[in-house]
Amino acid sequence: MKSIDGVFPTGLCGVIRTDNPDAAFQACLAAIEGGIGTIEVTTTVPSWYELIRGLIGTTLGKTPIGVGTVWDPGAVGEAKRAGADFVVTPVVLPEVADACRKEDILCVLGALTPTEIYHARLAGANLVKVFPVGPVGGPDYIRALQGPMGGVPLWASGGIEIDQIPAYLRLGVRAVGLTGSLFPADALARRDLASIRETAARAAAAAAGARAD
Repeated sequence: MKSIDGVFPTGLCGVIRTDNPDAAFQACLAAIEGGIGTIEVTTTVPSWYELIRGLIGTTLGKTPIGVGTVWDPGAVGEAKRAGADFVVTPVVLPEVADACRKEDILCVLGALTPTEIYHARLAGANLVKVFPVGPVGGPDYIRALQGPMGGVPLWASGGIEIDQIPAYLRLGVRAVGLTGSLFPADALARRDLASIRETAARAAAAAAGARAD
């Protein structure tokens, strides 16, 4: 199993969610070219298994790829066979954490409240995804969690804008998930890869600056 730093080398993860697998493939490659260090492909994307295999093959395995929106522990084995480096759930699912342990793959369990975050770690999450962080206070919410839960490795996701990336990373968040801000629905529909690449470059620059502070 790769380490958290190995899976999230830039502190950023582009999260692709669309019903068009071809658009997803092209958009993910554009984001990678722009400097996004890690990609999560949700299981809601049709043919997600083949998409992950294609991304790994095209990038020669140099970009960590994960599977998100995992509800079924059976999908963990599929993720491993596809070559994924990590698995992400939207909520606390101990059975998925158990499957990740058996498959030796990094486990990210979704949680929101302090109690849920505690139970996610208890279940075996290597990293806890605080989701959706935007509607509940964003960086201020993460700051409030740090008092009692400062030792828990967190991923912030849900409603995060590009200009908020530094605030999260300076708070010690191990990964920032970007969905709509990196892959807007209209850009995906138009196949506007240039704008996705440009947004990815801005995100990567913002992350690099924050991590250098």
